[in-house]
Amino acid sequence: MEKTLDNGMHVILKKDKRAPVVTSHIWYKIGSADEVSGKTGLSHALEHMMFKGTKKNPGGLFSEVIAKLGGKENAFTSKDYTAYYQTLPSQYLEEAIKFESDRMTNLVVSKDDFLKEIEVIKEERRLRTDDQPEGIAYEQLYASAYNNSSYHDPIIGWMEDLHNMTEEDIINWYKNWYAPNNATAVIVGDINFDETFKMVEKYYGSKKKVDIKKRIERNEPVQFGEKNISIVIKDKPSYLITGYKVPSINTKNIEKWECYALSVLSGVLSSGQNSRFQKILIKDKKIASYADSGYSMFSRNEPLFLIDVNPMLGKNISDIEIELNKIINELKTKLVSQKELDRIKAQVLASEIYQQDSIDYQARILGMAKTSIGDTNIIKEYTSNIGSVTASQVRKVAKKYLVANLKTTVKVNDDK
Repeated sequence: MEKTLDNGMHVILKKDKRAPVVTSHIWYKIGSADEVSGKTGLSHALEHMMFKGTKKNPGGLFSEVIAKLGGKENAFTSKDYTAYYQTLPSQYLEEAIKFESDRMTNLVVSKDDFLKEIEVIKEERRLRTDDQPEGIAYEQLYASAYNNSSYHDPIIGWMEDLHNMTEEDIINWYKNWYAPNNATAVIVGDINFDETFKMVEKYYGSKKKVDIKKRIERNEPVQFGEKNISIVIKDKPSYLITGYKVPSINTKNIEKWECYALSVLSGVLSSGQNSRFQKILIKDKKIASYADSGYSMFSRNEPLFLIDVNPMLGKNISDIEIELNKIINELKTKLVSQKELDRIKAQVLASEIYQQDSIDYQARILGMAKTSIGDTNIIKEYTSNIGSVTASQVRKVAKKYLVANLKTTVKVNDDK
């Protein structure tokens, strides 16, 4: 069930009565992709501040009540959106909606709270990025691959921007983007449609629309040739990550089947013990301890098709690159066998079906589709579209997108 309130807020309800549990999400179409140079990290910092409370529900009261009711809550920020959720026994759903609606428009951002929390965020950045070779490489990959795209900057923000951020920046970001007409409520679980919709309307319906700030469009210029970045980190293990610029479902002037073929291509490379990476890099050649690929078609802007590898101790990154090039070139020249294609498609679909057992995953995929793509019907079409991918289409997208002028590679080396 999908409806839109008079104030522009989208409401998505899905019934799943296998357990007397419900998950309640609120998604805001605001993420790091909406930030500009010098003001990075605002979306993530605001996520932290949303747990500081309102006048009616100060401090950590919201979290305390949810815990006492036997529930759990959290939030996450991406490049494309920020989302908050509570999962709890279904009889307490109204409590979650009431609290969440309060902080949509009544958040209190004090200077003292901000100054404490920004130090927490800086420490989070140190632990997850600055002290981790994979974190540094991932950040440098996006900063190097994208010259102008809004995906250039890290979600957590650059440290210099965190130093310069103020509580006024947070307040302005909150006022600009946290509004019913920039939000989607997603509720999945043991619910009654009519009762739940009335509940949402009761707490959100009176909230006024906000004149949403126009998003700055940052088009990426043409890339001329492959980009290679080498990082030296003393006493840290070596690591390689590569990204190819590829389309998402939102990309204009492409055939939509390409996105599904890219998903299957990623599966061919790294899905399961019989995938190309597992068989060649880990089992046969024994040059990697870990190898994976990833692609998200549900991106507002053009994402990266990612490949990352941890070499075995004592193995050179150059050897990894040689084997990766062989694997990719074979996919460009030879068709994947029908047996391998059927296996990969079955694994991709099985993974999707398995994850649907989680009401939280169901809510996440609905929220992501609505916020990033603007249409949840894409979820219903996903299975048939993956099933329709052919070996020829997999080869076509490999030839079209896994090429030098769309490629950026970051290598972390240990300088002993």
